[in-house]
Amino acid sequence: MAHTPLHPLDYSIVAAYLVGLIAISLGVARKAARGTDDYFLGGKKLPWWALGASGMSSNLDAAGTMTIISLIYLFGLHGFWIEMRGGVVLPIAVFLAFMGKWHQRSNVMTTGEWMLLRFGDGPQGRAARYTAALTYLVITVGMVVFFLAAAGKFLAVFVPDAWNDQLINSWWPLENPVPTATTCAVAMALLALGYTMISGLYGVIWTDVFQAFLIGAAAIYISILAATHVSPGLLAIWPGGQYNQVIPQITGGLHEPDYDPSLQTSSYWMFVESSVEHYSPFLLFLLFWAGKGILEGLGGSGGSAYMAQRFYAAQDVPTVKKLCMLWTVLFSFRWPMVLGFAILAIHLGIGSKDPETILPGVLTSGLIPIGVTGLIVAAIFAASMSTFDSTINAGASYAVRDLYNPLAETRGNTPSEKAQVRVAYLASILIVALGLTISLTLADNILGVWTTIVIQLFPAFLLPFALRWFWHRFNGLGFTLGTATGFAAAFSLTFLPPPPEAGLPETLSVFIQNNVYTDIFTLSTVGLASLIGCVAGTYLAPATPNDQLKRFYHQIKPLGLWPRDWKTLDQREHTADLFRLILALVWQVSTFLLPMTLLLHMWTSAAVLAAVFAFTGTLLFFDIRRSN
Repeated sequence: MAHTPLHPLDYSIVAAYLVGLIAISLGVARKAARGTDDYFLGGKKLPWWALGASGMSSNLDAAGTMTIISLIYLFGLHGFWIEMRGGVVLPIAVFLAFMGKWHQRSNVMTTGEWMLLRFGDGPQGRAARYTAALTYLVITVGMVVFFLAAAGKFLAVFVPDAWNDQLINSWWPLENPVPTATTCAVAMALLALGYTMISGLYGVIWTDVFQAFLIGAAAIYISILAATHVSPGLLAIWPGGQYNQVIPQITGGLHEPDYDPSLQTSSYWMFVESSVEHYSPFLLFLLFWAGKGILEGLGGSGGSAYMAQRFYAAQDVPTVKKLCMLWTVLFSFRWPMVLGFAILAIHLGIGSKDPETILPGVLTSGLIPIGVTGLIVAAIFAASMSTFDSTINAGASYAVRDLYNPLAETRGNTPSEKAQVRVAYLASILIVALGLTISLTLADNILGVWTTIVIQLFPAFLLPFALRWFWHRFNGLGFTLGTATGFAAAFSLTFLPPPPEAGLPETLSVFIQNNVYTDIFTLSTVGLASLIGCVAGTYLAPATPNDQLKRFYHQIKPLGLWPRDWKTLDQREHTADLFRLILALVWQVSTFLLPMTLLLHMWTSAAVLAAVFAFTGTLLFFDIRRSN
């Protein structure tokens, strides 16, 4: 896409945002430097509304936004259902139901430390601790790659090549000049690294709150602007308009809009040729995607290191529930915004060559006034920065608390709080450097990177992370081996030869469609390998000592396969937890879909969703009141 410079006023707004970001970080830097409890958990003194606003910001980024806009453009409201695989963030509902309070009760700083609480400080517990830390570091680096790949592509649209040549290429003349997208990715990485390093979680949370206001304002403006362009004529020419249904189709699959294949670029790698059915039967794919999302929540990971960190930092159980509800409400702003960008793209007639260019294409179309464009660019930039800083800070906590500290202690040294903060600086630098290197050398496809992380890497650890909460017999070796076999299967799929083009039996159609392996194949293969490792490890090694398990259970009070006499006094709480999970899932989905149906003038669907939203939300609200 051609580079389109902004008006000087727009650049001034973006610059003002960056100055504000740095000012907030410098303002809390002294607090963060006091020790690891402040640096990684904000001293457990951060207000619930700040944690909730930060949760919204940290789950919304330019990369994910560009991906979801592509899916909405291609498949209408069914793009929302496809994003059950990750973008809808179903773990929020699970954290609201019970997982958030379990994390708060754990009273640890990282999930690695949690492993010692669950499995003890013996060889199995320590192995589980190292495995959890390395798992989160792998995922952290992968997410950094994803964020930088999209941020470079997005920001480069607004930076003239002449600026890049003058600032970079004129000083370091190379045989191949540095692309503008590369310069933008490096600049973003250095900026986010700098303010995250000096301000810790304090800076992450308070800059996220600041950025949440920007994101919310941009979402409201785009939604209102798009609403003025919705008409029967526009809906009729929408490439994915036939799939604008709240209820997902049960049978059959989806057809990609009929475009000239020669025009198709990176976004189409997963959609192959035009007018070919895929995700068929759609209901089965939806069940796998939603099941994966719920399993992420049941594992307490949320598919990221930073999601659990918000709950380790919470003051008490009522705080957990309130921040989850606010998180959900604020995150709902994302959905009319991405739908709005898709609608504006249809109105402008852009996106058919590469839907990943819709976001910058709309912003540079001239449709949005000067000044407002700068605000929205700053908001999208803020969305990326908020996710990036959360990822860096949480990843560094595992490097320090679960790798560096145990290694130092084996040598007879107990690192001071100041020393741990300094190591956190170094860990942050290494994480960003590795992610940036991979991003610049390998990540040329945003949607491809996202799918690899969410569909291929996440399933590698979801089962062992979930079983640790719910299965009494599950031990440290089961966790370690289950995670290892899962990752081995995930990485081995990279070398899997392409499937045959013909001669496959009908029974394999859900695993191979359009000559590619489906999400169901990937999720099933990696999940099964992980399950085998979990069960094998559990029965190849002794169970966790009973007294250790009993201390863990009575501290956390989890659901699941625990001795009946332990659970006698907790049955009422467990029943309420399961009921709350159903309410939370229904409420979250209705919260996200409601503004989308309003934007599309789907009045009947909107009325039904509003009733569901009000009923389930009221029950959850009074549940919070009872827990105070």
